[in-house]
Amino acid sequence: MKLNSVAYLDLLAFSNHVRESTPDALMAFENYRTILEQKITDAIVHPPETYPSAELQKLAERDAVNSFNYFLPFSDSVFIASDNPDLFLKQLGAFILHYFLMTSRVYENPEDTANPTKVTIPSLGKGAEGKLTVSRVEVNWYPTLFRGGIALGDVIPINLLGIVENKPTRIANLAGKAVVKAVGLESKIKGPRIIFEKDFYDVLSADTRNYVMETEVEGIYELLWTAFLYIPGNGITDLNDTRKLFVPSVNLWNANKDTKYAEHYFKFVELVASGTIRFFDAHGNKDAAIHRVKEMIKSVGLEDKIKI
Repeated sequence: MKLNSVAYLDLLAFSNHVRESTPDALMAFENYRTILEQKITDAIVHPPETYPSAELQKLAERDAVNSFNYFLPFSDSVFIASDNPDLFLKQLGAFILHYFLMTSRVYENPEDTANPTKVTIPSLGKGAEGKLTVSRVEVNWYPTLFRGGIALGDVIPINLLGIVENKPTRIANLAGKAVVKAVGLESKIKGPRIIFEKDFYDVLSADTRNYVMETEVEGIYELLWTAFLYIPGNGITDLNDTRKLFVPSVNLWNANKDTKYAEHYFKFVELVASGTIRFFDAHGNKDAAIHRVKEMIKSVGLEDKIKI
C-alpha cells in the first residue's frame, strides 16, 4: 500500500479545556471512538453498494471512513493517512461534521448563553442503606472543532518501539515529507479550518471541489466541512438545516468574543456561511442560499461583520 496523503488535525482550544476541567475535556476522545465505531459498523452492516440507488450509494460512501488507511490519535491531535486523496477529503469532511454534531445541539439551545458548553445531567449514586439516589451535576460538553492541514506526497507508515504499562509495545506511526508539511500548514490560518495547497487541490475531482474554496491566503485552499450538512438532491429544503450549525457557531463566538479564541470562533461563523453558499451554488441554488444566509446573519446583528 502506497500512502500519498495525510491530514494533521488539532483540537481547537483543547489545552484551555483541560485547564478548566480535565475529565470534561477528555470526553473528546470518547467521541472519536463513538464516531469511528458507528461508521465502521454502518459499512459492515450496510455497505454503500447495497443501497438501492446510485445517489444513495454515493452518499453512503461519502459518510464512510474506508479511505482512512491510518487513524492515529495522540493527545489533542490526530494523523489520518490515505491512498485515495479525492475520497479521503470527502470522508474527512463528513467525519469532522459528524464529530461536531455530537454535542452541537447543546450550543443551539444553551442553558447559559454566557457558557454554551454547560450541561446539567443526572448523576446516579448510593445514599443511606445503599439506596439509589439521583442528583444533578454540571459538566461541560466542549465543542469538538479541528484546525489542521492536509498534504500530498509520500507518507511512510512505521512501527516504533514504545512502553505501555511497563511493557514493550509496537506503536504505529507515520513519517515523510507530507507529514511534516501537513503539520506546518495547521498554523497558517485561524479558525476550525482544514487547509491544503494547490498540489492537493489539483488531484481532486470536480465533484469534490464543490466542497473546497480558496482562502484569504494566496495558494491555500480549505475544506468546507460545514457543507457536508447538506445532501445533494434534496434541493433548497436543506436550507432549513442551516441553523443547526449557524446558531451554535454564533453562540460559541458570543461566549468567547472577549477571549483569545475570539477570532477562531468568528471564523467558524464565516465557515458555516461560506460552506452553505458554496454547496448550493454547486447545485444551482446560489441565490436561495445567499438569501437564507443573509437572513440568519441579520437575525443576530452581524451584517457589519460578515459581508456576503
